[in-house]
Amino acid sequence: MAIYHCSIKNISRGSGKSAVASASYRAGEKLEDLETGLIHDYTRKKEIAYSEIFLCKNAPKEYQDRGTLWNAVEQIEKQSKARLAREWEVALPNELTLEQSKELVKGFAQSLVDEGMCVDVNIHWKEGNHHAHIMATVRAINEKGQWAPKTKKVYCRDVYGEKIPLIDKNTGLQKVDKQNRKQWKCYKDDYTDWNKREKVEEWRSRWAEHCNMALEKAQSIARVDHRSYAAQGIEELPTIHEGYIARKIEANGGISERCEINREIRGHNWLIRKCLYEIQLLTKQITDLMNQKGEEINERFANLFKRQNRSREDSKTERADPNRKRGVEGSELQSFITNLDSQRQTAEFDRQRSETERKNREDERKRQDRARKQEIERDKRESEARENVRQTRSRDEGIEL
Repeated sequence: MAIYHCSIKNISRGSGKSAVASASYRAGEKLEDLETGLIHDYTRKKEIAYSEIFLCKNAPKEYQDRGTLWNAVEQIEKQSKARLAREWEVALPNELTLEQSKELVKGFAQSLVDEGMCVDVNIHWKEGNHHAHIMATVRAINEKGQWAPKTKKVYCRDVYGEKIPLIDKNTGLQKVDKQNRKQWKCYKDDYTDWNKREKVEEWRSRWAEHCNMALEKAQSIARVDHRSYAAQGIEELPTIHEGYIARKIEANGGISERCEINREIRGHNWLIRKCLYEIQLLTKQITDLMNQKGEEINERFANLFKRQNRSREDSKTERADPNRKRGVEGSELQSFITNLDSQRQTAEFDRQRSETERKNREDERKRQDRARKQEIERDKRESEARENVRQTRSRDEGIEL
């Protein structure tokens, strides 16, 4: 069954990574890092089924060589913690063949190239774990075929679209630099929108769309969804990613902690599905019972209206023939209506009595509050009076307080 997995992460020097080493491992090739002189050799990897580099519009043709491309990336990034590349690690649906998977990955990679990235694609065709590594550059390439900066200067403008001058507080005049050039208010912004948070969700959604189009083209009924269970309204717990090592432990007769967690989650999900199924059955039973009772009530009202119509006809006949006795059904209807009116009057009387009792309780509570307040004030006055008497007596007796 097709599963959705799309992990997007950065490859940076700050985490001890190298763009050349990462590309060498994912492609299963031997590459030399020209900056450090290290040679990374992963030619023994056997599961590499497909490798290709896609260049953006302005990229130099020599970047078609993997070593040249990623060494150029290492050279342009000077900072010790610089971000070197961005990687999409995606799961390939088991319903697709290798050729169909290639077309899927090519289509997604081309969408990244259209945004201005150089993309390095590698498919690892492991048994039961078909996946792809998609590495892309984090800098755009300008019209001259050179790496563009990661940020750009954006001038602040007023309501008329004019640049806003940077004013010196001491002189009140516009600032100038050492070359006597005027200074303007500005800020730095990303050269591209690739670092925005919403872009990650866009890429994840795009991969799901490409997967579903490939599955539909392959005439498979399976579909994937990039949204979480909560966003989809599914009352189940998501499983965690097991990985190749965990499955290998299980295959060798061991017990992997990740696989054990997923077994517990699947057990919980089975109980959830069972409860939801029982809730559906109960809901259906309640709905059927309500429909049945509704039909019975409608039938009773229909009979009641028939009796009322017959009563009216009997009344007309009785007025025409005073000696004719009132029908039993008409008497029953009149009794039923009288009983309903009596019940309504009783209910109204009970409501009024309950409202009166509530008001009486509220008045009694207020009266008690006033009485307590008066008692507190009286005690306070008496205490003050006793204190005054004690002080007067002390002064008269010459006792120093």
